[in-house]
Amino acid sequence: QIESWDAAGGAAAVWVRVPEIRGNDAQTLRLAWGRDDAPDVSDGRAVFGAESGFAGVWHMGEEPHDEVGDLPARDTGTTAVAGVVGMARHFPGGAGIAFGDAITALPTGAGPHSTSVWFRAARPNTTLVGWGREEAQGKVVLQYRSPPRIRADCYFSGGDVSGTGRLAPGVWTHVLHTFEAGQARVYVNGRLDGTNAQAGSTMAIKSPARMWFGGWYDNYDFVGDLDEVRVSRVVRSPEWARLEYENQKPLQSLVGPVVLPGDGLALSAERLDLDEGRSATVTAEAGGARKIAWSVIRDGVEEVVAVDRFSCTFDAGRVAGDAAATLRFRAVCPGGVKTRDIPVTIREAIPEPAFTLEAPATWDGRTAIEVVPRIANFPAMAALGVGEIGAEWEAGPFAVVSEPASGGLRLLHAFKSGRVGDAVGRVGRMAGQVPGLEGVGAEVVELGVARRG
Repeated sequence: QIESWDAAGGAAAVWVRVPEIRGNDAQTLRLAWGRDDAPDVSDGRAVFGAESGFAGVWHMGEEPHDEVGDLPARDTGTTAVAGVVGMARHFPGGAGIAFGDAITALPTGAGPHSTSVWFRAARPNTTLVGWGREEAQGKVVLQYRSPPRIRADCYFSGGDVSGTGRLAPGVWTHVLHTFEAGQARVYVNGRLDGTNAQAGSTMAIKSPARMWFGGWYDNYDFVGDLDEVRVSRVVRSPEWARLEYENQKPLQSLVGPVVLPGDGLALSAERLDLDEGRSATVTAEAGGARKIAWSVIRDGVEEVVAVDRFSCTFDAGRVAGDAAATLRFRAVCPGGVKTRDIPVTIREAIPEPAFTLEAPATWDGRTAIEVVPRIANFPAMAALGVGEIGAEWEAGPFAVVSEPASGGLRLLHAFKSGRVGDAVGRVGRMAGQVPGLEGVGAEVVELGVARRG
């Protein structure tokens, strides 16, 4: 099934049903192209068929379309956004997707079932996906709770289960909930994160059922993005959970590139020498490679930055003093893994901002005052291409109401009584904003403020 196809951009998302996937092995998928008269055989049911256990599959692209049964959807205000695979849907809060109250295609009773979704949340204590009815033991509602974790609310039944791991906010996360014979499991990013096995505890899901994405019973509280929602009439295995995550995650590790002929490996550069704020692109030749990946090593920490691409652009970013890094290319070939390292030297070329803070010497905590940074060496920074200077402010240690003001910070009110000596307002992480550069660096300057009265 072709989910998306961008001929101009050279990118596509195509789902392929593979009869069998063997562990610890390499398998070949053969693709052909170049026939303009080839018939369009893209078919969601051929890939996500009921015979494979699917009750509903939503790719969440330009519209929330059910690939299995064409279940009608009512979108109350979500929008398309880049997702994990192809496009996804953005939920602004107060809006979501409803599927009515007469759904007969979903699992019923205490039968086995699985529910999965990719999500990227802006805040916790919200509902991702829910189906069933608001009756005892009759629903499956996946929630993102606080502290950041996953909770499956199944109305006091054996389907109830909470994840134990803490989730990183604002990143794509995969969740799979399963239930069978009184035992529930929840997997997060392909790994088991919580179980619930209670003797005699079951579920009693009635039909027809209801379903919502981004809320429950039209109470849409989710803010963030959802992608690849799936409901199945079978229990997906731990191996399925891991495989689904590894195949779909950003920088996925399952499917490799088109295999090129030959068996040689060569890179276009042996080393890189860059000024901060600059970038360089390295290309690779890797005949026979089944999987390729690029990673950057800084301060002993390795991070994968690209997969299945025969070129990689290294961005030097901002540094305080000269710095070193390593660009690593790794190719998985029939004879083993081949690795090449490119040492990178990054030279400091842009001066750090030298600034002072101007503010009244004392503050009564009630009358608004302003703290303004004065940057002494901005002309020298501007001569090297620096544009506007960015600043992040925080005030403390007690609670202070503040707001940005004309490049500075306005302190409005302090929630403290009595004299507080040397309360600290901090200005930190100031750096020149270079076009195309997001990194920041710099020192923290502290301003002592006495709060009287």
